[in-house]
Amino acid sequence: MHHFFVSPSKVRRYYEAPAGVDLDAGAYVQRPGAVKEGTPFFLSSDMRPAEPLCSFFLDLSKSLKAKSLENYVYDALDLVDFLDQLPVPTDLLSAAEDDLVAYREDCTAHREAPDKPATWRRRRATINSGGSLSRWGCAATSPTA
Repeated sequence: MHHFFVSPSKVRRYYEAPAGVDLDAGAYVQRPGAVKEGTPFFLSSDMRPAEPLCSFFLDLSKSLKAKSLENYVYDALDLVDFLDQLPVPTDLLSAAEDDLVAYREDCTAHREAPDKPATWRRRRATINSGGSLSRWGCAATSPTA
């Protein structure tokens, strides 16, 4: 999975309109209602939007600053990678409570440098937003502690 962050400054700097397209990209990315700077988006291996992550983080971007979003993205990607490496790989849409408990144990006990309590609280917040992820089709279960 690939991930990127919205950057209007890069659009202004690098955008070249394809032949026959009349678009002022700078004005487009700065219009009212445009996607906020720093909003993450995710593409699957076939370069299609990866759901539910795209929708979930688009929703989060309405209330969080870019740096917070970035931290949550890396936490979510860590979870996605963990789920993909389980003996029976799973994804966010199929993850069960046992998978999330195994993730917690991996983060807090089995890594070479286990998460500090503050880091685990941040990761847990990402998972606990799983209640919000359930709106996008993900399991609503989450580990405690």
